[in-house]
Amino acid sequence: MPQVHTVSPASLDLRLPADLGVENASQLYGQLLAHVDDEQPVVLDAADVARVHTAALQLFCMFCQDRRNAGHETRWNHPSEALRSAAALLGVTTLLQLARENHA
Repeated sequence: MPQVHTVSPASLDLRLPADLGVENASQLYGQLLAHVDDEQPVVLDAADVARVHTAALQLFCMFCQDRRNAGHETRWNHPSEALRSAAALLGVTTLLQLARENHA
């Protein structure tokens, strides 16, 4: 599941695994829930994501929306093409703010 790395005291980096299938949704939920109220920006590093299930995208949508509603910043670092394509297919690119994030 996501590995937590402190990039700096000002942000928290969560490196996402390559496989975000439905069988991993429960673990992903727990990891995201642990950081939903963090005041520092959370950076989701999605460079390695090769497989993403709708359940994972729903969790990301809830996480990003809850953080945004609380006034907390969430960013994507290097979202993979698999993640971008899945988000576009489900129409959640804007909600996840993937359109403006780092491409490589």
